[in-house]
Amino acid sequence: MDERSAPPYFQREHERLEEQLHAHLLNVIGGDFVQALAQLQAWRQALAQHIAVEEQQLLPHLPEGARWAARVYLLEHERIDLLAEEHTARLQAVAASPPTDALQQRRTALALIDGAHALRHVIEHHHEREHNALAMELPEALQAQVWARVGTQE
Repeated sequence: MDERSAPPYFQREHERLEEQLHAHLLNVIGGDFVQALAQLQAWRQALAQHIAVEEQQLLPHLPEGARWAARVYLLEHERIDLLAEEHTARLQAVAASPPTDALQQRRTALALIDGAHALRHVIEHHHEREHNALAMELPEALQAQVWARVGTQE
């Protein structure tokens, strides 16, 4: 890989998704599990759109000899979706029957944050792979066109 820097499109997209996930986690910490669930659902919709764009509009243009095959990105997307589904199920159970006292609320929030650790870890490594390889291997014009079409760029 050469010394040029990656185009900003994946970085901007990932920052937008990270902001949504961060807002969700802040509500978990604050014990507002109903709002946390609403934010998680909104994040999952944005994530699903992001993944669909990558899989349908970008990965088909990955050049031969790319550092990582498209299959690697697809498998990571599946793993992220599975972990997000598991986190959602845990949060739905809590929102349906919230803790009744402050100590239990803090314990529940901690358990949810701990439970989201694997999801956050996989996302972090996936985004890193996309910034360091995929964004460098796809034509910048294609990235600009695709992300502009989904309305995430200025």
